[in-house]
Amino acid sequence: MRRHGVTPVVAINAMPGDFDSEHAAIRAVAQEMGVRAAVGTHFADGGRGAAELAEAVAEAAEEPSEFHHLYPLEATLEEKIDTVARQVYGADGVDYTPAASAQLAMYEKNGFGRFPVCIAKTHLSLSADPALKGAPTGWRLPVREARASAGAGFVYPICGDMRTMPGLTTHPAAEHIDIDADGKVVGLS
Repeated sequence: MRRHGVTPVVAINAMPGDFDSEHAAIRAVAQEMGVRAAVGTHFADGGRGAAELAEAVAEAAEEPSEFHHLYPLEATLEEKIDTVARQVYGADGVDYTPAASAQLAMYEKNGFGRFPVCIAKTHLSLSADPALKGAPTGWRLPVREARASAGAGFVYPICGDMRTMPGLTTHPAAEHIDIDADGKVVGLS
């Protein structure tokens, strides 16, 4: 986040089986790095469990910041992906499948080349391999596919064995499901 010119906040996503000592260790590392850390128990406690985290984010948002991308928006999509892979994840470079290269070239040709990139990869590792823990070295980011979210204004390469969720409409059908006065489910069709 600091590379983007923004104050980071470490969100400690507390789960019911966690120990306070684990949270304290994370807070200590964050403090050593000069950033805020806040425990969120929203998994167990709903909205009120996110109050500490919300306060920390609000405090950070009040600080001066100068957000910027890691790359010039004029860079090619492949250059943007390579920059993020190297500077954020510590990769030695990027490998593209032929399909991904063709998709990126098509997005460039169709005017999406100035879009920023948002990399879709496992959350279990800095790499695209969930088995590589810590800060692995000597690896390359494998891009197997690339998609554009034209309305949102970004291109996202899909790395490794990553699944994506379908987008929802503004008003998904689930909004119309309810239980009527007789206790019957309505709105399923």
